[in-house]
Amino acid sequence: MSDFAKTLRFDAFELDMTSGELRRNGDRIKLPPQPFRVLALLVSRSGEVLTRAEIRERVWRDDTFVDFEQGLNFCIRQIREAVGDTAGTPRFIETLPRRGYRFLMPVETAAPAAPKRLTRLIVLPFRILRSDPATDFLAFSLPDALATSLSTLKSLVVRSSLAASRFSAADPDFRKIAAEADVDLIVTGTLLAAGDEIRIVAQLTDAASGTLLCSQSMQTSIGNVFRLQDEITECVVNALELRLSATEQRILRQDVPADAKAYEYFLRANQFSNDPKQWETARDLYLRCVDADPCYAPAWARLGRMHHVMAKFISSETPAEQRRAEAAFRQALDLNPDLGIAHKGYAQLEVDLGRAADAMKRLLSRARDAADPELFAGLVSPLRYCGLLDASVAAHRRAIALDPKIRTSVQHTWFLQRDYQRTANGKIENDPYIVGLSMAETERRQDAIQALRSLEEKVATRMGHFARAARRLIEGDEAGSVAAVEAIVSSGFSDPEGLYYLTRHLAHLNQRDASLKLLERVVASGFSCHPAMLSDPWLDSIRVFPQFSGLLDEVKDRSQAAEAVFESFEGRRTLHMES
Repeated sequence: MSDFAKTLRFDAFELDMTSGELRRNGDRIKLPPQPFRVLALLVSRSGEVLTRAEIRERVWRDDTFVDFEQGLNFCIRQIREAVGDTAGTPRFIETLPRRGYRFLMPVETAAPAAPKRLTRLIVLPFRILRSDPATDFLAFSLPDALATSLSTLKSLVVRSSLAASRFSAADPDFRKIAAEADVDLIVTGTLLAAGDEIRIVAQLTDAASGTLLCSQSMQTSIGNVFRLQDEITECVVNALELRLSATEQRILRQDVPADAKAYEYFLRANQFSNDPKQWETARDLYLRCVDADPCYAPAWARLGRMHHVMAKFISSETPAEQRRAEAAFRQALDLNPDLGIAHKGYAQLEVDLGRAADAMKRLLSRARDAADPELFAGLVSPLRYCGLLDASVAAHRRAIALDPKIRTSVQHTWFLQRDYQRTANGKIENDPYIVGLSMAETERRQDAIQALRSLEEKVATRMGHFARAARRLIEGDEAGSVAAVEAIVSSGFSDPEGLYYLTRHLAHLNQRDASLKLLERVVASGFSCHPAMLSDPWLDSIRVFPQFSGLLDEVKDRSQAAEAVFESFEGRRTLHMES
């Protein structure tokens, strides 16, 4: 059998030699690179006895300074654990004492299937046929829940609900939506409430041709809304003839609310969760949901996000809110270890808790064989915090390749790279501080001042305070700018990257003692963007101090350690950075 066969199949398993993946019934089985190479060699020589010396020659490099015997034994144990084998009663790998190993199963070879373009889908807000305050929230919340459910399927790329909200016209132009959202399929629906009953008609349409692929008419009581989501999901899967893996089938069945009222609370909360003015309302509804149904993992994940964003932008009790957020995310993952929104939200919290490397590992391990744009968008921040700025940009590119309209934090990466032109092109309402300063750096000072002043008047969260600090700096009001920074620092604000911005801000204004004190806090909180700290001219006033040199060395060590982890998790391959 050729060692160079692209795909090797045995029992329910498949070895993909191109991607370096072991799969069982289509689901990827975690197996590190070295054990994979040992398994690939054994499988490719099925039925033959391979001596330990031959395995060493073929798999271990001459310059590898490790205990080979111990290393090979460990690899064999990992392989057996991955395929469910035992040394005592082997089905796959037989140990021949003092000779070597033999693979026992018959093996088939096949060329891998040609890569298939992933189907891109968007679920538009449903159209309300007759307004009813008791059920109108379903027009957004039910499509949002449906999109989240469909996004767990690896054969689909599902646009976010925020992207879909742009196309809420009563008579949608399918071709225009196809072009602007870059999608193949569109799910639309109508909603009609009559007493205690809800009637929904959902349709799946080919975006390019306008051909109706399927239509589903459903009617149920308000207390049984989840059945509508379940039936629409099944309709889409059947219409597209999707072959779901065992994992996908399990995930679709797993997060089923046990209480109808709990699901109503969940959908109502989703309606408010993207509006900062309604965050407290959303949080309280999620709390009522998990109180009614403590086993509904998606509600715990969304509750975790609410606690996190409130800790970051509103609350004066940041540590307590962060603890609540972490508890909620952990509860979600205990209930459903595969829940993507929980992994993403928890990773974003870990970044703020000084655990960016953990967040990076968590998301890289899930992103390798995924087509979820939110997953790659989530990677942008932890990679930046670890000082891997090129990788952060690459994660952004992977995200927008899957969803051109997705929002990532790449503006912050460009800002740290001092690419002010790109940063200045961002939406100032999303990132007022860095966009405003970048506009000033690109000779748009008056535009920046006007936009920042407008935001100060409208935004009640800490974003408004950042806007004030930037505006006063641009205007040349140094005392006012320092006062604005001090107000933020004393408010309980703990975001490490935001504190780094304030550190460089103070250093730029020659507030050396305050800047160094804040930099100590930044480094202690886990922000390790060594390239930025090494070359940022705004920090020049404090570079002469030994304290700065010590902190920079600490950050350099962390950044190098993170880069080693990134390579070990095959981050370059995952983010398509390999030449």
